[in-house]
Amino acid sequence: MEDLDTLDKAVGFDIGSQFAPAAQSFGRLIIVLVVAMLVLRLVRRTIRRVDDDRFREQLLFFVPKAVGVVIAIVGLAAIGIDVSGMAAIMATVGVTGAVVFTPVGQNLVAGAMIRIDDIYRVGEAVTVGDLHGHVVYRSMLRTELQLPDGSTAWVPNSSFQESQVLNHSRMGGWRICVQVPLDCASDRARATEVMDEVMGSLRWNIPGKRAFVAFDHVGGEAMFFNAYAWIVDRTKEPWFRGLLLSALVDALEETGVSVGQTTNLSIGASRREADAIGP
Repeated sequence: MEDLDTLDKAVGFDIGSQFAPAAQSFGRLIIVLVVAMLVLRLVRRTIRRVDDDRFREQLLFFVPKAVGVVIAIVGLAAIGIDVSGMAAIMATVGVTGAVVFTPVGQNLVAGAMIRIDDIYRVGEAVTVGDLHGHVVYRSMLRTELQLPDGSTAWVPNSSFQESQVLNHSRMGGWRICVQVPLDCASDRARATEVMDEVMGSLRWNIPGKRAFVAFDHVGGEAMFFNAYAWIVDRTKEPWFRGLLLSALVDALEETGVSVGQTTNLSIGASRREADAIGP
């Protein structure tokens, strides 16, 4: 004891008064680490109960890291380090930077807005920008679309905020249009009557959606009509366009209405396209 007192006097402070707080801080740190291991294990076990495989993998990637950051801050506070100011600054800078400057943050915000606005759901047919397809999966970062050609596109959620989005499932379908040019010498009234009959007899047009023909304009050698109809699945648009154009031209030719050369060429291409795609 005399030796310790002598050493305390020599170094100018009480070793015992400094050792006790250090021991307490170390003990708190051990407790925090043990609790952290238990919390992380519980979090992972809870996440593994999620049925969606891809959502479960995303949670397993992000959540433990977020929990680890929180535990680190709690651990520093437990050993006596004031982290309130540091945590506030880090949170402000981190959140602002993540949202404004990183694609991940922008996609996260866009993903939240998509759910809040209920723009689309899994199974619905949508068009965003130049892409059209059925939504087969969506996360907070990106949306998976099944495209008409059978391929898959993973679209960042920010694209749904920056581009025009059409939800065809909620619009009641997709409107298709074919142009029918007729010879200027043709009887326009008779041609309109024939095409109206064809449009009214389309079995595949969506019930409650009116299919119709509208006179568009007169060109140098032909007068042009546009025929509009509605389909459920836009992925089959080329096939239905071929059906519509074939039905119109066949009916016109049967009644003696002269179709233009442009129509004959286009219907041949449409028929070949329809045969290649199938129903």
